[in-house]
Amino acid sequence: MNQKKLLFLFLFLVSCSFITIHAGNRTDTLSLGNLRVAIHPSAKPILEKEWAMLGANKKFVGMMKDKMRLFFPLIEPILKDGNIPDDFKYLCVQESSLNPNAVSTSNAVGYWQFKLETAKDVGLKVNKEVDERRHIMEATKGAVNYLTRNNTVLNNWLSTLLSYRLGLGTLKKMPLATDWLGKSIIEVDSSTDWYVLRFLAYKHFWETELQLNSTENIALETPSMITYKPVKGKSLIDLSDEWKVSYDDLKKYNSWVLKDWVPDDKEYTLYHPSNVSIFESNVSLAAQSMALTASNDTNKLYVEAEIPQEALYPKKKHKPILSDKVETRFHTVESGESLSSIARKYEMKLPDLLKLNGLEMSSLISLGQKIKVARKIPMLELIAEQLDEKAKKAPINTRSNEVKEKPEEIIPEEPKVTIKSTGSSIYIDPAVGREITIHSDTPEKDKKSDVKVVEERIKNTAENNKNLQESKAVVNNHLIPAKNSIHVVKAGETLFRIASQYGISVQKLSEWNKLGKNPKIQVGQKLKIQP
Repeated sequence: MNQKKLLFLFLFLVSCSFITIHAGNRTDTLSLGNLRVAIHPSAKPILEKEWAMLGANKKFVGMMKDKMRLFFPLIEPILKDGNIPDDFKYLCVQESSLNPNAVSTSNAVGYWQFKLETAKDVGLKVNKEVDERRHIMEATKGAVNYLTRNNTVLNNWLSTLLSYRLGLGTLKKMPLATDWLGKSIIEVDSSTDWYVLRFLAYKHFWETELQLNSTENIALETPSMITYKPVKGKSLIDLSDEWKVSYDDLKKYNSWVLKDWVPDDKEYTLYHPSNVSIFESNVSLAAQSMALTASNDTNKLYVEAEIPQEALYPKKKHKPILSDKVETRFHTVESGESLSSIARKYEMKLPDLLKLNGLEMSSLISLGQKIKVARKIPMLELIAEQLDEKAKKAPINTRSNEVKEKPEEIIPEEPKVTIKSTGSSIYIDPAVGREITIHSDTPEKDKKSDVKVVEERIKNTAENNKNLQESKAVVNNHLIPAKNSIHVVKAGETLFRIASQYGISVQKLSEWNKLGKNPKIQVGQKLKIQP
């Protein structure tokens, strides 16, 4: 009973401390552009409930701040150029949590949650190749067009905000459209539309959080959101190879590209969090990706009929089951890489990578430097290795009714063999000019059968050597070099087995063929075995 009381007291004190912290930052007046919004006492409990829900999960708060630091520098200049109050960037957070793939029950899509008809009305392009509602800059331009047009009629930013949910036609019929017209001070109370109160709560909460943490030490080894324009008609796969960035990340941050190439009928801006020097940007902010809810009023996602299913919901790659066996290797630093990007590439924590190499957070790395990395080997890879070792040790069967021959008795394949008998001996004269003598103690009448047995064994041995050659097996402990740079996958083969045949690592084989983190191969698939 005492433990329950102590637990209740602890939770009560924590909640009180949270309320006290935010209560100190609360104000009776908020701003929206040049408009002052007074908070009536009846509206405060509603705002407090919204603040409590937003701040309940510290991990969510931290991740959202990182996303805002990443995307706000792309949104703010567009709002400024369109003479839209900077505060409206929090409307994008409220609508989609900065998730480009957010889809509401009414089929509103993207960062600013535009329906198809509205998107086309504000100048956004939506077809089977691109969906500009998922492009942070293009979608923000559409939002600027929408807000500018409505504010021209309503002449009040609070009314314009509400029109974003209700539509201009509906709002013009409401009394508040006339009551708020041209006013510079407006009071909101508990009867005010929930959408307006929620926006005020979002704006004040996130604005306060960003101000409180404006002096945070953001790690120097974190990616930055950078942009690049010359991408007309180019493939994302080719661009990822050219810039040496992850294709998965490039696709993830540019989900507006529904196919794997950028259309050439318009100049688009590609964006990606990276330190690669080929991009152009003066932004240097930290960011982490996260999975968020779809919209502000529902957690259910619905797919538009015109957008391919695979474009909206790409198949998730399941993480492999890891063993307890740890593999240590060296990574060569390439252009644009940082300690953080290397740690992410090998799914390591940055402190673990630093400790393994005896480095500090402020340590500098150079091109070509060897960095020690470690990873837990996946169970499937270990099993494949064990199966390959077992297959190598297994003896080769010639016929079911013959005794298994020893490895040293295998005769390498000869282009031509001549057999002749003289006296009590049988001579085998290979084309290479050497002579092998096989003595026989059998009577003269059985010599013909002996010759027949030798012929049969040579024939079987030649067939075995031919099969071994075709399967690229090991002969006399030497790898048979590949004549071609392409390997066609056969039934029963694994990446480890193929890599072993050509004396290369599984990692190199995966990189050359762009197989991703969890590579899979199929029978008949062509693999590069040379860079």
